[in-house]
Amino acid sequence: MQTAIYGALINFVRAGAGRPVIFLHAGLADSRMWAPQVDAFAKQFDVVCPDMRGFGRSELPSGPWSPVADLLALVDELELQPAHVVGCSMGGELAIDFALEHPERISTLVLVGSAFSGFELKPEHAHLFQAAAAARKAKDYPALNEAMLDLFVDGPLRPSGYVAKPIRDLVHEMNERAVRVNFEESPPEDIEPPAAGRLEKITAPTLVIVGDVDVPTVLEASDQLVASIPHARKAVIHDAAHLPNLEHPEEFNRLVLDFLRGA
Repeated sequence: MQTAIYGALINFVRAGAGRPVIFLHAGLADSRMWAPQVDAFAKQFDVVCPDMRGFGRSELPSGPWSPVADLLALVDELELQPAHVVGCSMGGELAIDFALEHPERISTLVLVGSAFSGFELKPEHAHLFQAAAAARKAKDYPALNEAMLDLFVDGPLRPSGYVAKPIRDLVHEMNERAVRVNFEESPPEDIEPPAAGRLEKITAPTLVIVGDVDVPTVLEASDQLVASIPHARKAVIHDAAHLPNLEHPEEFNRLVLDFLRGA
């Protein structure tokens, strides 16, 4: 499905009926990363999985744009009541920003290996991103894709190719477009002030999920989220890196469905 938001198309998957659940994908993926969740959640909920701009089949506008404004416009367009919002990595950052800017539109938050605006990277972790940074600078997009898969799909503590080939192949395909998108020509606007200094203002019940072999910066961010967001709790999925919903879909679905039922 597609709809025009601020003059450019947003692609999304929608299935099921009931209270809405919005799934927001990671920065090396698109809405297809939620395939193991769509059928399971559509049995009880109205499931919406958008491709964010520059990812999947969604279009970039010709100038600056706001991820938060996009999400609000999509929620209004689809006439969604206050929604459960599940966000992974970059999608988690958007979920947090949306919860801060529009708390009345959020029922619960599920943050999966989530980033948040204003998070400070520790210098001792910079080496983890050197291969990807060098490939990006050289515009070697195949090498950039592989470096991102090694770091985020397999994780820094597991060998390259550790994760099952169908998962790795899917993420490779999803990330093929994302690594080539020029966001400098159509830059996304950040919220001000950033979320880092406002996490305690989030009012929605929050579940923070993290894979135990994810990147150290992600593990640190998850700890900060749990410590700063009122009433947040944490769940760790073992032998999982940045996309635990793909590596262990049954465990992930159980954790999230139990949380939503209790909300």
